[in-house]
Amino acid sequence: MSGAPDDELTKAFQELQKKMVDSRSRMQVADMQAGHRKKEIKRAELTVREITSMGDDTKMYRGVGRMFMQQSKGETIERMERETRENNEAINKCTKEKEYLERNYKESEESLRELLRNR
Repeated sequence: MSGAPDDELTKAFQELQKKMVDSRSRMQVADMQAGHRKKEIKRAELTVREITSMGDDTKMYRGVGRMFMQQSKGETIERMERETRENNEAINKCTKEKEYLERNYKESEESLRELLRNR
């Protein structure tokens, strides 16, 4: 029976450790997603800057799968601005998720330390 508390302690330790590893990997994914979205925003901003210098009668095309669709300058700028808004919202979501995961990670870390102190 003396092995039961050690088994419980070992099981709790493994669960906390697994939770910490999971939180850390999910934080990295959130960082990568936010970085990707920031690059998309930058690309859209540069595209809009180049498009605004062109004339209103300039033909513009949008790649859709394996074909190209002709769009007006206004439609193209509107699409880029919409994509920028959507990417900003996604970045905010990733940031909130990362903050939650950081809190979760710190709580797990503190629980793990306390578990080791009590042993």
